[in-house]
Amino acid sequence: MNKNGSIIIALTLLALPSALHAQAAPAWVQNLEQAYPSREWVAVTAQGTSQSQAENAAMNALARAFKTDVASLTQTSQRMSQIVSDAAGKKSVAFDQSQNFSQDISASTNVRGLIGVQTDVYRAPDSAVYVNARMNRRESAARYSGMIRENEAVINQLLAAAARYGVSFEGYSTLSFAAAIAEVTDNFQNILEVLDPSAANRRPGYGGTNAIKTAMQVYAAGITIGIVVDTENTADAALFRRALGAFFTDKGFKINEQGRGNYVLRAGARFEELSQNVQTCRYYLDAALTDSGGLAVFTSTEDDRKNHPRTMSEARRLAVRAVETSIEEGIFAHDFDEWLTSLVD
Repeated sequence: MNKNGSIIIALTLLALPSALHAQAAPAWVQNLEQAYPSREWVAVTAQGTSQSQAENAAMNALARAFKTDVASLTQTSQRMSQIVSDAAGKKSVAFDQSQNFSQDISASTNVRGLIGVQTDVYRAPDSAVYVNARMNRRESAARYSGMIRENEAVINQLLAAAARYGVSFEGYSTLSFAAAIAEVTDNFQNILEVLDPSAANRRPGYGGTNAIKTAMQVYAAGITIGIVVDTENTADAALFRRALGAFFTDKGFKINEQGRGNYVLRAGARFEELSQNVQTCRYYLDAALTDSGGLAVFTSTEDDRKNHPRTMSEARRLAVRAVETSIEEGIFAHDFDEWLTSLVD
């Protein structure tokens, strides 16, 4: 063997220990507490037959460490992102910390509603995949504390604004927005108290979501909406009055089916029948909410058609049902909820 060959063999032998060491299981697989002490980290390790399976298991385990589940964390993060979006352009609502949170969540596919999550992956020689998911207590607590403080300040501004409005749709809407922010903030506070147990002594001063919702109920109970329905069929009119009444009472408002109240909702439903290759019934729904001075403060319009291959009566029945659905959860309901949100200054 020549000299160069001897050198190559020697270098190969020297490299073997390093290669074997590179394949060794990391410390967090062998001893999680030693690798990431629980006084400094909230950390979990999960195993799966694939990386995606192991990642899902790790995120589920991490969620359980916060006494919740991935679905709830995801829902909270999505709700906060929607609130930040809805707040755009409102003078009394400004988010910085939560804006960053929304961007972080949108940019991460494995965080699932938690911020500050770090992950590592290890593929064992037997093909098993291990995933470590962890959050540094101090760093993550600082970020959640910042969001909670910011949200608390916004909530207090909204509560003050609602008090100035008094019992009105403006006051109710402002409290409703405050309650939505409070709900996600309460969840952030629960996460913070796992990261930093001493945070239990520093809870926000607005009293929690239920306190705000109680105030909402008081405001709602002071608003009576008179309902007037104009349509050609008496049975349809009764059906639409019930649907409108249920929609408003579900929000806590009082209703008056004789058309008297602080506000009056006038709805007109009209149907046109047309026989062609199929039986068609087009419907028109127009609604307007007026205040005590007769000024229209909200309007909604909709028209569409429903078809049936054989009978006009069935086509009309489908059109009537479409109007009812619009009131309960369709275009009318969406328009009204959007109008309420727009009242927050």
